[in-house]
Amino acid sequence: MVGALVLGQAAVSAGIVSPILIIIVAITGIASFAIPDYSFGFHLRYFRFLFILLGFIAGFLGISLGLFVYISIICSIKSFGVPFAVPFAPTSNTKGNGYLLPPIWKREYRAPYLATKKQNNQDEIAMKWKYNPNLNK
Repeated sequence: MVGALVLGQAAVSAGIVSPILIIIVAITGIASFAIPDYSFGFHLRYFRFLFILLGFIAGFLGISLGLFVYISIICSIKSFGVPFAVPFAPTSNTKGNGYLLPPIWKREYRAPYLATKKQNNQDEIAMKWKYNPNLNK
């Protein structure tokens, strides 16, 4: 880590790179240690270098274009027939299965993006003991 700081300072002093680039690379390097899964961290490190290269070649436009392509690829991936970016995109909150979920006893239907054969998650009256006084006796 100290060696990277010394090399970064030398590159800035020589005028090869800008100081802001060193700060961005340092922040992304430190943030990469927060990834819990090794394979996912390796994936992010690979794309971090790709985004640095795009930023070097085309500046902010290159990073924006790279981010657009990356998000497009993530949204087109499917895992077991379900889009990878669900429930973030495509959004379909037709049956109350969005970001803000109702209590478990009010969730009567399964999420529409799962395309299950049985759409009902539970009976229409989930709390039968509340609505039928004969069950309490």
